[in-house]
Amino acid sequence: MTVLVRKAALPHEQYSGPWVVSHLLADRAERFPEKVAIYAEHEDLTYSRLAQRAACFAGGLSQLGVAPGERVATMLPATTAYLTAWFGVVWAGAIDVPINNDFRGEFLRHILVESGATTIVIDAQFLSRLDGLELPELRRVICVGDPQGNRAIPFEHVAAGNAIGPVAREERDIAYVMYTSGTTGPSKGAILPNRTALWNAFAWIDILALTANDVAYSMFPLFHVTARSAVITSSFWAGASVVLRSGFSVSRFWADIRSTNATFFAYMGSVVHLLNAEPKHELDSQNAVRVAFGAAAPPGIITDFEQRFRLELLEVYGSTELGPASAPIPGKVKRGTMGRICPHLDIQIQDPETGVALTNGLPGEICARPTVPMGLFAGYWSRPDATIEAFRDLWFHTGDRGLLDEDGYLVFVDRIKDCIRRRGENISSFEVERSVNEHPAVRESAAYAVPSDVGEDEVMVAIVLQPSHTIDPLQLREFCERTMPRFAIPAFVRIVGELPKTPSQRVQKFKLRAEGVVADSLDLRPLRSKSLPAISIKETR
Repeated sequence: MTVLVRKAALPHEQYSGPWVVSHLLADRAERFPEKVAIYAEHEDLTYSRLAQRAACFAGGLSQLGVAPGERVATMLPATTAYLTAWFGVVWAGAIDVPINNDFRGEFLRHILVESGATTIVIDAQFLSRLDGLELPELRRVICVGDPQGNRAIPFEHVAAGNAIGPVAREERDIAYVMYTSGTTGPSKGAILPNRTALWNAFAWIDILALTANDVAYSMFPLFHVTARSAVITSSFWAGASVVLRSGFSVSRFWADIRSTNATFFAYMGSVVHLLNAEPKHELDSQNAVRVAFGAAAPPGIITDFEQRFRLELLEVYGSTELGPASAPIPGKVKRGTMGRICPHLDIQIQDPETGVALTNGLPGEICARPTVPMGLFAGYWSRPDATIEAFRDLWFHTGDRGLLDEDGYLVFVDRIKDCIRRRGENISSFEVERSVNEHPAVRESAAYAVPSDVGEDEVMVAIVLQPSHTIDPLQLREFCERTMPRFAIPAFVRIVGELPKTPSQRVQKFKLRAEGVVADSLDLRPLRSKSLPAISIKETR
C-alpha cells in the first residue's frame, strides 16, 4: 500500500537560524519587534518584550547558579509569568520540565526525582504540595505570588535579573523533558531536543496553513504539548499572535473568540460537545475562525457544528513523542480518518505480536520513524529500558491501534496501552491504582475506562478491600482528592471480592471494561451527603 504523505509547504524563508527554541524567539523579536505576540488577560506582550523578559529571567537563573543542561521544573497556570519562565529557562540553556498543575503526592514527587530537577518555578497556590516530599536534588524554589512565609525565592527577583543573550545551544541539545501520563507504569519523560521541539511546532504551519495574519486562541495548559507546540510555538514561527487564556469557558468562549478575532484554536472532543449543546445564537457564524483541530469530536455532530459556526474541524493524530503524525488537508477532509501522514514521519502498521508490517487496511499497532533529522523524540529520560522497548526494530511503537485505509489515510481504532483519556487528559491507570491502594481499607485495585456521557472516558476503579474492612464512599472521594489530580479521580467505584486475573496474576482489565458500569457500581460524581452508607467486603461477595 502506498502511504499518502502530506505535501509539506515548508516556509524556510520564515526563519533561517538554527533550530533552537531560544534562537527562534530572538529572531522573532528582531523581525517583528513591535508586533503583539501575546494578548493576555492582564497585559499584552510584543515579541521584543517577551524576548527581553526571557533574557532577564535567564540572567536571574544564571545568578542563582543554574547551569546549562540543568533541569528546571515549571508548574504554573497559563499566564505571561509562565511564558517568561518557559522561555527564560531555555534562553539560559537549561532544560524545561513542565509539570501538570493537578499533580500532587507521588505523581509530583516521581517527576521531580526522576528528572533530577534542581529548581522549580511554581505558583504560590501549588507551593504546599512540595511539603513532605523527599526531593534530594531540588535546591531552589522560585515562587510566583505570595509564598506565605515559605522560604522561596520571589519570582520577581529572578525576573529582574541582568539580561543575557541566549546561551549557546546545539539543535541536538535538550530543550524539554515532557512527562507523558504513563499507561502501564509511572509517567515517562519524553526527551525533546531543540530541533525536535521545533519540528513539533513547525509541522503545524503546514497543517493549519498558518501565516503572520493568524491569531491563535490558546485555552489549554502550557504544560501540554498541544498548547506549547501546536498553538504557541507554531504561531511564533509563523509570526502570528496568540490570545492566551487560563482555561475554557463554554459561556464566554464565542464572545471571546469574536472580540479577539481569533482564526484558529485547538479542541478536545468534550469542548465540541459542550459548545454544540449551547442554545443557538444569531451570532454563531459571525467569527473569524478558519479552522480548529483536535481529536475525539463526536462524529454525529461534526457537520452541523461546522455549518453552525462556519469553520472546519480537523481530526488529527499525534502525541508528545511524535508531535503531529497525521492530519487532514483543509478543504479535503476525509471523515472517519485522521488525514495524511505528516512529512517528518514514516508510519507503518504492524502486528503487535510479531512486528510484521500489515497491509490491505488491516488494523495493527501504529509505529513511526522520522524522515528528517531529529523528527522524533530522543527517548525517555533516565529510562533506557523503556526507550529500547519503545524503539524495538528501529520503529517507535505508539501502543495505539489503527490502520491505513485504501487511500492511505490513517484511521485511529483504539488504544493498545492501558490508558484512560478523560477531558483531554491521558491518565495512567497504574498511578490511579497506586494512589487508591494507599487507602488503608484497600487491598488492591484496578483502574480502567468506561464510556463518558460527553465523549472520551470516565475513570472506574474496581477495589478489593482488606479483610473485615469497610469503606465510606464520601471518605474515599475525599481521600482521592487529597492524593491525585482532579481529572484522575474515579467517577465510578465497584467493590469486588477479587479481580479477574490470568494464571500469571495479571489483571484481565478487558473483562472489567466489558462489564462497564454495572448495578453494584457506585457513582462518586454526585456525592454531596455524608449520610451515605459504608461498604464492606462482606456485602459484595
